[in-house]
Amino acid sequence: MADSITYHGNGSHPRKRRKLVFEFVAALLALLLVLCAYSGKFNPDNFFPAPFLTLAFMPVLIFSAVVLVIALLRRRFIAVCTLLLAFIISWPVFKMYVPLNDKADLTSVPVDSSSVLKVMTYNVLSFNYNDPTVEGQDSKSMKLILDAAPDVVMLQEGGAAGINWMDIPSLQPYLDRIKAQYPYTYSSPEGLNILSRFPFTTEALGEPQYLRSVLGYNRENYAYLARAYDLQMPSGKQLRLIDFRLQSYHLSFGKNMNVRISPDVKPSPLERMKRSFSLRGKNAEAIRQAIDNSPDNLIVCGDMNDVTTSHVYRVIKGHDMTDAWAEVGNGYAYTFNRHHLPFRIDHILYRGDLQALVAQRIAGGSSDHYPLMVTFNLSTTDN
Repeated sequence: MADSITYHGNGSHPRKRRKLVFEFVAALLALLLVLCAYSGKFNPDNFFPAPFLTLAFMPVLIFSAVVLVIALLRRRFIAVCTLLLAFIISWPVFKMYVPLNDKADLTSVPVDSSSVLKVMTYNVLSFNYNDPTVEGQDSKSMKLILDAAPDVVMLQEGGAAGINWMDIPSLQPYLDRIKAQYPYTYSSPEGLNILSRFPFTTEALGEPQYLRSVLGYNRENYAYLARAYDLQMPSGKQLRLIDFRLQSYHLSFGKNMNVRISPDVKPSPLERMKRSFSLRGKNAEAIRQAIDNSPDNLIVCGDMNDVTTSHVYRVIKGHDMTDAWAEVGNGYAYTFNRHHLPFRIDHILYRGDLQALVAQRIAGGSSDHYPLMVTFNLSTTDN
């Protein structure tokens, strides 16, 4: 008598469970992607994870794209639809991070150079003053500036501790060239400096300088720096520029004995970041107030220490400012170049009778930041 064989069909259950697990993971990932895209709408004081989610947007997006490809190959169509929906919802945010502007659709630079203004923002890391790795070398950052030849350069961390930036040794070979290209300069005590082809008046914004240490920090490590410049353009057009450097993450606190540490600043990196997010939000509100009190024609730029669509970015941008990189830039242009953290934390925003024509991220120099440079058309309306 032949042996009887019974098929129970249990082999399909593990596959079904794996499929359900995959779809569940895809759903969680899709939810996380949307949260990362729009967490900047939340004030960090009210929702502490918000800024961390914002920073995670691009890594989560890339990981989601990998999972989407796997879902397509395995024909997990529920997971595919879930992830695609998350991509569609996050698409407006992605375009701000990675604008894909067609050069054919952009306005060409006018031949008349008098109607064009090139503005650069650059955190120069005190031109690497006292950096033993570049000791004795001419400043690569200053060479980059002079070769790019913007009309106005807004510097952050332009000076060293108690030393005028013109006295920094690495800049000495360039002093004559600086004076020739930029007859109008200002070196502020807080390290926000300007090189300009045009005359200007200036005023400090934010805290009085006397509250700060030589490194720009007050006793509570509150490092909000901002300064306004009113350019005197040949056409008579009124134009204000605001240069700023907002609160950093302070992850190196406790290692630098020159920085005075407040008793309420804890050594934990998480606590430092939490405090920095909160203070940077207050920085943004102060910058926003300065924007609201400024003339219509305005360019706001500097080291925001935060990414596109963050709470800080959204507060400063408001509903009246335009992000020049999102408007005319192309691709993912990170400006911070250290510690494997390729984020665009330097920004140029504008409003009024101006038109951004070209936006460039220039790789080079010796700072931990790369500069952004935007070419503006000023001839839309003469005020």
